[in-house]
Amino acid sequence: MRIYIEVPKGKTLYQILREKGFMRSAYCGGRGICGKCTVKIGGKDEVSCLVWGPFKGEVELDEERLVSTGENLPDIEVDEDKGGFGLAVDLGTTGVEGALFDLSTGKFLRSLKTLNFQSAFGADVVTRVELSKENYEKERELLLETLSFLIKEFNTPISEAVVVSNPVMQHFLLGAPVSGFERYPFKLEIEDEVYISGKELGLGDFEIYVPPPLKNFIGSDFLSNLLVLIQDYSSFGVADLGTNAEMGIWKEEEGVAASVPAGPAFEGVGLFSGMRAVEGAIYKVFFDGREFRFLTIGNSKPQGICASGYFDLVYLLKSFRVLTGEGTFKEEGTPPLIRERMREINGERAFVLYEDEETEIALTQSDVRKFLLAKGAVYGGLKTLSESFGKPEKFFLSGAFGSHIDRRSVRGLKLIPEGFPEPKAAGNLALRGGSLLLGSSKYRDKLKEIKERVEPIELATNKTFEKAYIEGMEI
Repeated sequence: MRIYIEVPKGKTLYQILREKGFMRSAYCGGRGICGKCTVKIGGKDEVSCLVWGPFKGEVELDEERLVSTGENLPDIEVDEDKGGFGLAVDLGTTGVEGALFDLSTGKFLRSLKTLNFQSAFGADVVTRVELSKENYEKERELLLETLSFLIKEFNTPISEAVVVSNPVMQHFLLGAPVSGFERYPFKLEIEDEVYISGKELGLGDFEIYVPPPLKNFIGSDFLSNLLVLIQDYSSFGVADLGTNAEMGIWKEEEGVAASVPAGPAFEGVGLFSGMRAVEGAIYKVFFDGREFRFLTIGNSKPQGICASGYFDLVYLLKSFRVLTGEGTFKEEGTPPLIRERMREINGERAFVLYEDEETEIALTQSDVRKFLLAKGAVYGGLKTLSESFGKPEKFFLSGAFGSHIDRRSVRGLKLIPEGFPEPKAAGNLALRGGSLLLGSSKYRDKLKEIKERVEPIELATNKTFEKAYIEGMEI
């Protein structure tokens, strides 16, 4: 895959690729030894950590590094007239995950996930909307290339697909202007469901169903969260933690919802050792009474830390009183077992969780800051919704955390306001909801009904949110 990258003076190509999520940790920590960060520039192999800015140009990445196995999903109910193979896609700002089903039986076959190639134009939707003034066609091309790449990796003839997403990704997908997202009050060009031929998008000869968004930055991905949970619960809250975090509370026959720009920290992108929840990611960190230990996805050699691992690590450092209430590393009074792990990395204090001759995995001061900004946004959104609509009986976390969340860490770091029930990890509810929409038309009707019963709450001008956001940034 080819992407256009700009590297400023003083940084390496590897650093920029890492920041945008295109590159996992190099085993040597970016010292030019292991060769794991090799890319092609002008047809020649180049070790990206040795390519210093300023640099502008196309870079070719190894596609095998960009795809990984997703989560297992339940089989789905299918209408009698269905057949062939269907694909449900959760088109996220940072990550894209697809699930393949046999539509003659409803049987789940497998799922794959990759990075949204559009990340080359910014980590969040606000940046991409701003840059689209001059780069709209290129940004849309990268998004469609992502879907094409994912479909190719499944290597199965698709007869039908469903794509759920936030409204900005939906607009890019369908070729609609995104200028309405530049400033409040936001204006959607597409408010209803859309059926479109995959041929029109260059994806293949099959029909694609794109469900309707709710409003502003709340999309069909979040409505799909509600669609799944409504099957089993009458009162609940849910937060879909991604780059564009969406959350809501549902009671009986109505609900409220909001979105916050959490940034890519919950996706593990833009942090020194951050990575998505794929093989090699540290997903759990704990202290056994003598030393810090961790678990990795796939029991593989550690390559970085994903969102749940960051929650555990920050919570542990808070427990050891290494971090102040504002999230700053303390200069003095830290225990010896902490002090021996403290380093200076790129001019800032950092805690090294793991290191060997090839790898250094650490939490830096700027990582903590980005993490707390994301946490504060989610806390503020949930508190604002609960003060206007009441607290739910059950609460679920979906999205970036997958099934690896530690409730103690989430509670201890105050992601969720007081009075909320214990959080439950729900996996990718957006993809599960998209799968229901793929199988049966009755769920498409149900989703449209849910849309009419949910009131979107605008947080951009909400005084309660402003206060709660600041409160939520503390630990």
